[in-house]
Amino acid sequence: MSTETAAPRRRLPPEERKRQLVAIGLQELAARPIHALSIDLVAEKAGISRGLLFRYFPTKQDYYVAVVGAAARRLLRAAKADPDDASGEPLRAVVHAFVSFIDRHGANYQSFFHGGFGADPQIQEIREHMKDTMVERTLEATDTQPSPEARMLLRGWWSMVESLAIDRTIEPVFTVDGVVDHALAALPMPHGHPAA
Repeated sequence: MSTETAAPRRRLPPEERKRQLVAIGLQELAARPIHALSIDLVAEKAGISRGLLFRYFPTKQDYYVAVVGAAARRLLRAAKADPDDASGEPLRAVVHAFVSFIDRHGANYQSFFHGGFGADPQIQEIREHMKDTMVERTLEATDTQPSPEARMLLRGWWSMVESLAIDRTIEPVFTVDGVVDHALAALPMPHGHPAA
């Protein structure tokens, strides 16, 4: 096995080692889908043995869940309205950041949440949390009255936004801005939303 990419061996505190291993997983996913991620390669790049990696993540699935969770946190950090944005369109900024993230990570995003590992209950939970967070950001950005009706409509709307963004990575009929325009045009107006 090549050791060109292996990190020099050094002791790290457990939490720092776990962060390092997840970061390596995220880097590797830039070049390959999650199901092709090699635990041996990750351990080699971290400068540790495969056995030590499994002390931090008892199974390959545990490791994948940690990497997917980190990817979801990255998306949520990116898909925020900028408090200094003077455009007066906070929702456009949120949707644009979300669509752009999927555009940059299309195949991997899809394999995270819609591939074989997407059926894992922990990954489903990560995805549901991500969608709930995006719904709350939409309610805030549009000054919509929170209600079960509004949340249900917006969850469905975010599913459509996600689907359009994923489809664009497969067949780029629209630009990222075009996807954002179509998504915003289809935004449901739940009862209690102030009139435009």
